[in-house]
Amino acid sequence: MARLLLFLMKCILGLLATLGLFLVLALVGGWLFWEEVKEWQGAGPEELPERILLQLDLAEGLRDGPAEGLFALAGLDTAPSIRMVTEVLERASGDERVAGVILRLGYGDLTPAQVQEMAAALKRFRESGRFALGFAESFGEAGNGNEHYHLATALDEIWLQPTGDLDLIGYHLEQPFVRRLLDDWDIRLRADQRQQWKGLADAALREDLSPFVRENLQAIVDSLYEQLARAIAQGRGLSLEEARRLIDAGPYSARDALDAGLVDRLDYRAAFEKTALERAGEEAALVSLLDYRKGGREEPGESDGSMIALLHLQGAIQLGGGERWNSPTPGVEGLVKKLREAAEDEAVAAIVVRIDSPGGSAVASDMVWHEIKRIREEVKPIVISLGSVAASGGYYIAVAGRPLLAQPGSLTGSIGVAGGKPVLEDFWPRLGLTWDGVQAGDNADIWSLNRDFSPEQWRKFQIFLDRIYEDFTARVAEGRALEGEALESVVGGRIFTGEQALEAGLIDALGGLREAAAAAREAAGLDPDDETVPLADYPPDEEGFLRLLELILDGNVGSQEAILHRLELLLRRVGPLLQALEGLAADPRRDTLRAPALQGS
Repeated sequence: MARLLLFLMKCILGLLATLGLFLVLALVGGWLFWEEVKEWQGAGPEELPERILLQLDLAEGLRDGPAEGLFALAGLDTAPSIRMVTEVLERASGDERVAGVILRLGYGDLTPAQVQEMAAALKRFRESGRFALGFAESFGEAGNGNEHYHLATALDEIWLQPTGDLDLIGYHLEQPFVRRLLDDWDIRLRADQRQQWKGLADAALREDLSPFVRENLQAIVDSLYEQLARAIAQGRGLSLEEARRLIDAGPYSARDALDAGLVDRLDYRAAFEKTALERAGEEAALVSLLDYRKGGREEPGESDGSMIALLHLQGAIQLGGGERWNSPTPGVEGLVKKLREAAEDEAVAAIVVRIDSPGGSAVASDMVWHEIKRIREEVKPIVISLGSVAASGGYYIAVAGRPLLAQPGSLTGSIGVAGGKPVLEDFWPRLGLTWDGVQAGDNADIWSLNRDFSPEQWRKFQIFLDRIYEDFTARVAEGRALEGEALESVVGGRIFTGEQALEAGLIDALGGLREAAAAAREAAGLDPDDETVPLADYPPDEEGFLRLLELILDGNVGSQEAILHRLELLLRRVGPLLQALEGLAADPRRDTLRAPALQGS
């Protein structure tokens, strides 16, 4: 009886707690709604000041493409995109009201490729006669500050808090090897890969890096190291040898960084902003890049309505997904659909596909490869822009377009394949669990985790890997016009930085979205510098809460646009909470055509 009473009390308390939570949410929601009502009654967006000092806080890092997931359709992401930042800086460089830009640096996820694309935009901004300053509380606190400092070298001045640090330490890649752990738990991984540089299955099959993978990864970190050293040498007016010596001597305290000439001033953020405003001139005001972007976007010159369509492929490559609103990792069907729409759209002069993906399904990769190749050969040009990572299945797709562009720090290649399954038949008894079942078909259990491959199944699996690898290498040979020793030197699972990929013939040029747009215009027979034919997301202006509801309701809700616009504003306020809830449902699937995970600093 006592246990029953205790159970009932817990139920009652749980019910009361739940009701209390709903009440709090209702009150908060009501307050937010009232705040939005007051905003709707206002006079619209504020006008920009006559003298502007732009500011960008990189604490949330940068994202490469559109935000992902359910609520991303409503624009709930907090990290700015690399395209938004570079385009705003480009526009601001021609705006007489803009005196300069200040950046808050030090933490937030940045990749070498993102840094290089943004650094190029900052240099163009400074060449227009404006200044760019950066402040960091610390460039990596007991962590790694390489990429943030790399970006800082593109600025006029670098400020550091007196108690901060500069973790300029070079690059270090490492990965765990779990073979002993799996052995202790009687778990076996039955996997294989093509070829020796792929290394994806090594973490479960070996206890250390293979000589081939070690050689490849060492070449990667050496390339990134040299790129960082060149940026420091150029940005700080040093010799390349001195820049290398400074990297090797890190990390630094703030005082040591100042003494070494790596930063220009030690002070706090308030003093930094005050000094920057004084430099910007009388009546100057701080304006975030996002607010500047919203406030009075300048239209390009006269245009016939033509555009360069920008489509993104990011994340794991999977079959299906399409445009289902509840797909945590969208598949490729949505991209294929947009490619076809852009190909048929007379307003689209050419297409740029931005790829930021480590790979995934071989079949899904081939599906997109085929569509890009068909459109490029039969309809209109398609240019490929590689983001931070375009490896394995990501590179498989890339070779269908032309030209291919990447940043020096982009990671690409991994022309190989790996796959397999864990075998748990000896693990379950340790938990007191047994499995039993029936089957019809000699190989119906080929993917069962509860038994090993039979000799015949293993033979079929080897044929499967061989076929994918041969298809992949054939795509590369055709798309990049490589054969013989030139082809053999890039396949086998090797990974390359963009700088190495250019030398090996895997890409055509170094550059980002700006350069890709120029290449697309040129391929379409237009002036490469004609910005009246802009690079724009495709399809244009179909994001936001309206699009989300259309996908959920599977219908057209355009007639309620005014009301739904207000709901969208409310949803933006509660976006961070909704994003956190979305993260509880991640897709656990893994596919065969994947680049090895690169972890490190």
